Parts: sequence; C-alpha cells; structure tokens
Amino acid sequence: MWWKSRTAAWMGGALVTAAVLGAAELARFGAGTHGTVNALRLTARCAYCFFWPAYAGGGLAVTFGPLFRPLARRGRELGLAFASAQSVHILLVAWLYAISPTPPLSGPLAVFFGIAVVLMYVLALFSIPSLAARLPPTLWRALRILAMEYIALAFLRDFLQGAFDLDTKHLLEYTPFALLGLGALLLRLVGYAKALPQLAKIATAMRNQRTDAG
Repeated sequence: MWWKSRTAAWMGGALVTAAVLGAAELARFGAGTHGTVNALRLTARCAYCFFWPAYAGGGLAVTFGPLFRPLARRGRELGLAFASAQSVHILLVAWLYAISPTPPLSGPLAVFFGIAVVLMYVLALFSIPSLAARLPPTLWRALRILAMEYIALAFLRDFLQGAFDLDTKHLLEYTPFALLGLGALLLRLVGYAKALPQLAKIATAMRNQRTDAG
C-alpha cells in the first residue's frame, strides 16, 4: 500500500501549502473583499503549479523522450495534489460570495467555472482504483481527457483575461501563466498527434479479430 502513503503526502503537502499562502494573504490584507481576492489569485497559481505537470507531463514525455517519463507517471499524484490545493481556492470563492453584496460571478461564466470544479472532483473520486475499475477503460480514458482539457481551458481563459488587462501589474502576474497554459496545450496536441498512428493500429487489430471470430 506504499502508493497510498505517497499520494497522501502529495495531497497533504499541496493542501497545507495552499492554506498557508491563502492565510498569509488574509492576514496581510484582511478577510474582506480585497484580501480574499488576493488570496484567491495566489491559491489559484499554487494549484496550477500542480495541475500543469499533471496535464503536460504526458506531452513532455512523448515530445522529449524518457527524461520526462517519471513526470508522466506521477500524473495521478499531481492531479490529486491539484485537487487538494484547489479546494482551498474553492473555499475562498465561497467566502467571497458570502461577504460580497453582489455575486462575484454569475450567469454563463459562473456555470463555466462551476463545471470545471465538478469535473475536478469527479476525476479525484474516480482516481480511487476500486471505483475506476467499475468503468469501462475506454470510458474512463475519455472522461479523463475531457475533464483535463476542460479544466485546462478554464485556467487558460482566466489567465488570458488577466494578461490582456490594460494594467501592467496584471500583465506581469498573468502573462507567464498564460504562456505556460498555451505551451501545455501545444504539448498535448503533439502527444495526441503522435498517438494517432498507434491508436489506428489498435483499432485495425480489433476489427481483424472480430472478422476472424465471425
């Protein structure tokens, strides 16, 4: 059961890191709207530092070879660490809604980010091997790809919006993360492109087996 303790260490470390960063911002700027918004920005970046390698690790391994395979194999631990850190961010979002006279986000944008949160917790839930085993492998893979791409899109949308803000401070804060997001997307596309011939071979072999069996 060694993997459980290692996974717990990743999750616990990410949770504590995000909590400490958020608490430090609240202590510095207060628990009002200004301090909460600052804490939200910091915890989002903390969570993204775990999400990015979980999302881009496979693409890095496919593109640049064995050097990044250990990172690709840590996708599960990194993904759960991301969910742990992002949970602190979500608690701060709930607090911001509670103290704001009007909803910080509403309408389609709130739904858009809400779906990303739901998908994050669905992935975390089915990362439990006994639950994942109940899903057909193809369905689990499709769910994983869909959820990861949607969450990456939610992050990228947030970072790009900040990067294009006509505020120098926001530009410096958001542009590096926007570039990381775009780079990760390119790596994923390269990974998908390189995997297509192998998937085609598998599909052909399966069709041939069905034909022989018939």
